[in-house]
Amino acid sequence: MIYRMISILSVCFPLMAAESLTFINIDITIQGKADYKGNATKTQSRILNTEIANYGSDAVSNITVKWRIYGHNMKDHKLVVLSEDTSNVMIPAKKTIDVSSPQIKVSGTREHKVSSRNGRGKRSRTTTKTVPASGQEYYGYAVEVYQGKTLIASEYSKPGLK
Repeated sequence: MIYRMISILSVCFPLMAAESLTFINIDITIQGKADYKGNATKTQSRILNTEIANYGSDAVSNITVKWRIYGHNMKDHKLVVLSEDTSNVMIPAKKTIDVSSPQIKVSGTREHKVSSRNGRGKRSRTTTKTVPASGQEYYGYAVEVYQGKTLIASEYSKPGLK
């Protein structure tokens, strides 16, 4: 009987002494629009909004929110980081906070052909020139929420950004 009591206490006591559990949830929305100039040039703007909810009964401190907005080069489609930042926050019990990025603008032109006419009348000639792709285009985002050095929540717009 005493052996069982000691066994139960040795299992239950560390559980009672452990830190309170945190119940953090993140919800990501990305606001954006695109403007087109002609058939080839596109300018995009994005704002990353991160809503972090604490469903626990205790405030959660020592929270670090890391976010990145990715793009890719129009010419070689190589992935690039358009913008990134880190914020340190505290989330009150049963409350929600918002962490937003500034507006990120990116512009890119896809490869296209431009025709021009030289001369007049029957002697005119049309020449075509290929304009290479340039600039960048929006690709996706990554948001990670840490408590201390422990990752407690994350969201990625594409699995490859993890």
